[in-house]
Amino acid sequence: MLQHELSVEVEPRCISVWKEPWAKRFARVTLLVDFDDHFAIVVDASNGFWFLPGGGVEEDESIEETAKREAAEELGLEIKVDRIVETFRVTLISRKTGEQLEIHPFIVVHATGTGGRLKTGYAPNRKIVLVRKDECDGLLRELEVPEEYECMKPYLYVSKETVREFFRH
Repeated sequence: MLQHELSVEVEPRCISVWKEPWAKRFARVTLLVDFDDHFAIVVDASNGFWFLPGGGVEEDESIEETAKREAAEELGLEIKVDRIVETFRVTLISRKTGEQLEIHPFIVVHATGTGGRLKTGYAPNRKIVLVRKDECDGLLRELEVPEEYECMKPYLYVSKETVREFFRH
């Protein structure tokens, strides 16, 4: 299993958001759901902001249980967890004040679908998209993060590093 340290610059308000009780989870599970030659991402159709699906670990829930619950909720799929492949330790740094906040780790889980039907949407403007592994270079380009997603920068950074690690080597 690989361990990564990421530092992400954010607006000061995002430091406050990540201090809220909802954000104080044991970890966040990020799903790399493998469909042989494709993988699933969540993308905002209005601005191109994207990230890998996943969510926070609930109290008394294992990483595998979280992965399965999030796959069902966000993707409509039943999955088999193949392995935990990466853990990202993320430190947020306020762009204006320099304040730093280490947030919960992001644990990347490699999984394959075993049942269900892939959803096409999951929230207003958010679509589930399958990306061909041999065409994922476009996901790695620099993306201007829309203001409404500023506090979700860690999701994008973890997603980009995961894609870079898996599909560029």
